[in-house]
Amino acid sequence: MILITGPTGCIGKAVVERLTSSGHPVKLLWHWDHEHLAPRRVSIVGGDVRNVKSLVDAMEDVDTVIHLASQRRDNGNDRVEEVNAAGTRNVVDAAKRAHVSRLISVSCLGAEARSAYPYLRSMGKAEEIVRSSGVNFTVLKSAAVYGEGDWLTSWLNGIAAGMPLVMPLPHSGETRLQPIWVGDLAACIVRCLDTRSTFRQVVPIGGPQSLTLADVAAITLNATRRKRRFIRIPTSMTRQIAGFLGHFRGALTEAELDSLSYNRTTEIGSVHRMFGFAPAKMPTKLAHLRPDRELPPLPVRFPQQTAFARSR
Repeated sequence: MILITGPTGCIGKAVVERLTSSGHPVKLLWHWDHEHLAPRRVSIVGGDVRNVKSLVDAMEDVDTVIHLASQRRDNGNDRVEEVNAAGTRNVVDAAKRAHVSRLISVSCLGAEARSAYPYLRSMGKAEEIVRSSGVNFTVLKSAAVYGEGDWLTSWLNGIAAGMPLVMPLPHSGETRLQPIWVGDLAACIVRCLDTRSTFRQVVPIGGPQSLTLADVAAITLNATRRKRRFIRIPTSMTRQIAGFLGHFRGALTEAELDSLSYNRTTEIGSVHRMFGFAPAKMPTKLAHLRPDRELPPLPVRFPQQTAFARSR
């Protein structure tokens, strides 16, 4: 049985779909009182990575944990340090108690325990916790992910939707990214289950193209059928416009905008070399941005402190 933490996020949904389509038995740690679509062909148990008891209960009959639960920014009582770093420690401790034999987690390029940026620092600490766990681990250190519910295209699309004619680009739009489609990242995660070369390794991966932020914005605009003139804001002025950009849907915080000031790329052929397939180019996988796309069904809420089992 495979337990997935964070199954309702952009990455989690893609991993659940791929695993269930392949016939793997899957259990989901469903965050109490959060409203999301309930997948088919899975078992669901309520819990929280900050609650050790819920993790221990969830790991009954589990031999593999795919740890995807993370948070990009502080939100009320939900703090990135508690969810990303302390939450990962709780997952590792529960996995040891449950004698889990395999632990796969996803981090991001740029994550370092000494980073100046809260999210990247917390993810760097989480990496260190997994590496020192003693469990047979794999950490996939991923480039920026795009797909339904991602932060990257959601942010750019939000600015374009709320601002006519022009689009401001922080750091002059020159930051280099290597976006990877969430479906390809999910495929890499699933292949880690049996790919021995990933055992006890930190594996950096990214998409097939090194793109500037301006390139990514142009591709996103094309997918949404919008035209905007780019206004390139130099790094020295990016903080000054952070408040203005914060008014748009999918807005990034000042710290997140700051963290976009440096490149986040890795070896172009990393996915092919490690997992044996070529990831998709960004323009081919943006159906989630099309104005005429089919709307998803209504979500489901699972109340706190209640465990559910669902299969159909």
